[in-house]
Amino acid sequence: MKKYIALFTCLLFSFSAFSQAITSIYSFKVDGQKDVQTIVMEMTKYFDTDFAKAGAATVEIVDEHFNGLEKSNLSFVYKFKNIQEMQDEYARTSSSIEFKDVQEIIFPLVKENSQMLLKSLEGGMGQGETGVTMVFVMKIKNPSSYLDAYSELISKMEENGKSKLFTEYGLSEIFAGGQNDLGATHHAIIGATDMVSLVNGLDELFSSQEFKLFTNKVSENREVMSKKTVFRLASFN
Repeated sequence: MKKYIALFTCLLFSFSAFSQAITSIYSFKVDGQKDVQTIVMEMTKYFDTDFAKAGAATVEIVDEHFNGLEKSNLSFVYKFKNIQEMQDEYARTSSSIEFKDVQEIIFPLVKENSQMLLKSLEGGMGQGETGVTMVFVMKIKNPSSYLDAYSELISKMEENGKSKLFTEYGLSEIFAGGQNDLGATHHAIIGATDMVSLVNGLDELFSSQEFKLFTNKVSENREVMSKKTVFRLASFN
């Protein structure tokens, strides 16, 4: 992780500008729950500083569960409005004393597992604050056709009130990096306030006529490679 700012700064300068929201995810293996608590505490202290509050990113620390073969169990999720905002924020923090100070505490507690850059394609908000998210890791053959079907599903969910079953939902393209699902191209996420709400909401969605029509349209176009749940431990900015 020590090199990630420099690596991504170099990478970002090679990208063409686009307006989609960008999410960068840094996933780690943390051996003990006490170390997880220390990381959350130190990041909370950092984001209470004026320097961190001035940052552009929305940052989440999430605890990963039921994630198959992935070794990581803790991730930092940075959400940006666009690639320019991400580039500017990494340039701002790369030489800061404040960020280096918190790095020195956190680095000895983690083992880096993976990095990933996601480009948002479609999504929306339901109601409530996200506590847990189901992540569907997929391989899609025809992205434009899948996006059309997904956008239609989202519209119908919002029209009939099913979007209120969840706190958020969306489809993203894996732009760079990844974890253990080689060949994966996209992530779909569905968030809820808690695990009970997530399971009940998914049961209702999956049994709906709208979802059955969507599944018929995309069944030959996608492969769900894995699913995992992530629980939000902390959120900043």
